[in-house]
Amino acid sequence: MNIIITGGHSGMGLELSKKLLLNGHRIGLIVRNQKRKVDTEKLFQKESMVDIFIADLSKREQIETVANEIKSNWGELDGIFNNAGVLLDKLYYSDYGNELQLEINAISPYLLTKALLPMLEVSKSAFVVSTVTSGLHNKKTIDIAAFKKPKKFIKLLGSYIDSKLILITLMNNLSKQLKTIRFVNVDPGAIKTKMTSGGGMPLLLKPIRNLFFKTPQYGADNLYKGAFNTNNIGSGIYLSGNKVKPIKVNISKEEIEQLLKSD
Repeated sequence: MNIIITGGHSGMGLELSKKLLLNGHRIGLIVRNQKRKVDTEKLFQKESMVDIFIADLSKREQIETVANEIKSNWGELDGIFNNAGVLLDKLYYSDYGNELQLEINAISPYLLTKALLPMLEVSKSAFVVSTVTSGLHNKKTIDIAAFKKPKKFIKLLGSYIDSKLILITLMNNLSKQLKTIRFVNVDPGAIKTKMTSGGGMPLLLKPIRNLFFKTPQYGADNLYKGAFNTNNIGSGIYLSGNKVKPIKVNISKEEIEQLLKSD
């Protein structure tokens, strides 16, 4: 299969990339800038089944550009792993006026996936796997305006959780329209990565992270199973703890338009 991965150059994403290559897949990694491309090329210098594309996924015009580059360079596309994400330490805004985690963790993968849909639609076994987080089945409401411009910033349990919930609703919305593509939202588990050791992690949770969070390989295995485990046949599903859990909220066309509108 030909598979695009965001965030596939480090941590859990790197382990996923290695696993895909080991199983004979061709991968395309989207990295943020030229320096990261050079560093990633060194990681995979002995691999012939890796292509590296550049795009800052916080910039919508770069998403469109990289999608066109993928279309030009690859004749076929079978899958996408929307794995890139950020966990921030304070309130930042994107160029479009949105809370930055919402922009990068939810809007960017949605726009990238939509841009690559023409390629996915001709694949016989297309999938889109998005990396989310735990506890999202407990959420009962979404508030687009509040998510775009939160009045108060809370590390991890605030805007980050909101961004992953919106990601699920966006992908589930696509799943209802596109029956030939399987959309799966995967909570990989609590994983020891650079992101979970950074400033966006609440201080009180860092000892728990160090003692109990699992390895990047564990998370990569869960993402891989989300794409290839035939026991989880279905689309628009949320896998957490390796179980399908119900999402109680949906996003409307009007809410999507509100979400994408620049302020």
